[in-house]
Amino acid sequence: MRMLEKPLPSHATRRRAALVLAAMLMTGIAGQSAIAQDPKPDAMVAFPPTEKITLTALPRVTPEGNTARIEVRYEKGHELPSAIPLRLAGGSIALRQDPRNPDVFFAEVPFDFEAFVAEQARRKEQAFELDKQPVFDGRHIVDHRPIAYLDPELLTRLIREGAPIDIPEDVTAGAAALISAPHSLMVVHPRVVEDRDRTFDACSGFGNPNGVWTFNRLMTDMANQPLTGIHPAEFVEQWLKSWLDTQNVNTFDIDKRPEMFDQVLKFWPRDSKGRLDLKRSPMRLLAIVNRLDLRKNLVYGGGSAGEGRFVFGVMRRHEDGSCDVMPFTVILEYGVPLNKCEDVRTYGQKWKDLDSLLLGSSAYNAALQNLTDVFATANAAPDKPNGSAINQVRTNENALDPLWELREFHLGDTPGQLETASTELTPHRATYNPTPLPHTTTRLADFINLNEADILANTYDVPEIFMGRPFLTGAALNPDTSASSVWDHPLVTNNDARHMMSLNTCDSCHGGETQTKFLHVEPRNMGFQAALSRFLVGDPGTVATPGTFTMPDPVSGVPRTFGDLLHRQADLDALVGSSCDAGGLAEALSKPVAAPRTH
Repeated sequence: MRMLEKPLPSHATRRRAALVLAAMLMTGIAGQSAIAQDPKPDAMVAFPPTEKITLTALPRVTPEGNTARIEVRYEKGHELPSAIPLRLAGGSIALRQDPRNPDVFFAEVPFDFEAFVAEQARRKEQAFELDKQPVFDGRHIVDHRPIAYLDPELLTRLIREGAPIDIPEDVTAGAAALISAPHSLMVVHPRVVEDRDRTFDACSGFGNPNGVWTFNRLMTDMANQPLTGIHPAEFVEQWLKSWLDTQNVNTFDIDKRPEMFDQVLKFWPRDSKGRLDLKRSPMRLLAIVNRLDLRKNLVYGGGSAGEGRFVFGVMRRHEDGSCDVMPFTVILEYGVPLNKCEDVRTYGQKWKDLDSLLLGSSAYNAALQNLTDVFATANAAPDKPNGSAINQVRTNENALDPLWELREFHLGDTPGQLETASTELTPHRATYNPTPLPHTTTRLADFINLNEADILANTYDVPEIFMGRPFLTGAALNPDTSASSVWDHPLVTNNDARHMMSLNTCDSCHGGETQTKFLHVEPRNMGFQAALSRFLVGDPGTVATPGTFTMPDPVSGVPRTFGDLLHRQADLDALVGSSCDAGGLAEALSKPVAAPRTH
């Protein structure tokens, strides 16, 4: 029986959604008979796509609420364990293999049917109030459709009768139009990033040198001297001096850039003991960014709540105290230290609720600080190095050399300094993607062809070693933004996989694959708002009214349509639009088991 009043998704879309629905219906389970208490997060396991998810209401009612039988049918041809453990809010549960059909797994779980019906009724109202919403396949916009929903009256009858209910992925997808990007996702308004109590600009002398959003305060909390014994000024200077010497990461040299001294360190003011004066750091805040869309599947264990980010522009100081804007950004990328479904949804709701406040008002800025304090303060993540929630620090510049370069830094376990690390998801270009063609090695093609399915599902990683040789790069050099600069090899058999792999590299995401002129967030002058790339806001488009941007695939010429802020809007609405023990279970499972971190 077809319950959708909107078109059903394609078979491929339903397959991608299957894993989501299976795990999400487990996330809200609280029945003591089904759940083992206090589970430890397990390493994430990649399961095959599901072909069908069926939910059936059961007459038995537990103290936790109504119960349901969930059946998950996985694709045939894959080896699966007889029981699949799922991590839940109150413990864990196992999907068990049907002895009559090894492709089907089932469990009896508590499920909030009343909330689920209410969620679908709300979606029905939204379908008539809102225009068509963008439909995403990964980071691409592939269509625009009305909001899909399960008819509430029919849904209620099927629940009452105990009839099977199929739940397509698109009845839990979010609506971009319901989220304010400038309030809740990409905060670039001057009244926020120049808040006189929370920020400081050394070039203008405006603000509070100890403000919570200053480079001084953020790096001081990251160094966490009371815990580590590392002075924050020495922590920052040791990090910056890494540019003055050649680094070697995964056997690949990262050439020194001695202009770090002349362009940055030489005129950085120092205190009476000769240390960098962090209160006068030449770092101008450009943006505060919500990246909850980077959260990973918590249901199978080992997931995350996504990231929060601060983007700074490095200023060139002069002896007379004046400053120039440089093509140089520093991004502090923190993991949000939350790992329970309800906690993550509550946190996301608080980001959404910012749209009820005047952007840049004292009330707005105070509410935003409450959200950034969750990840940015000292000891926000006691189990991580320095007690800091920082995942990585990234830089993107050609101020120190004519060739654009992206670097990545991680906190070392001992002694807790920022250390040069491999640039995620990016092989070594000079070795594996040299220009001009033909390439002198087939390893890039081998990697894409061998990992085609995982790349298309966005559940892959770029290893340090591939086929016995170092593969993952140190720094990522970005030659230009032309089509010839993207990752490609004539022996690649699937251009969609090539495109996805190339798009997720640092250099092509900031270059030829998105036609971005190296920076997604541009440095700015005081009083002005940072310009954003077409990849983020569309063409035309602004942070307040994001749109789409279409360009030809650099290799095949097939149109590729992007609208990354639209994607983040829809994702946040999906996160907060339903509860963990109803439709939100499906939304949670729609997240890849191990999605790559994007740039």
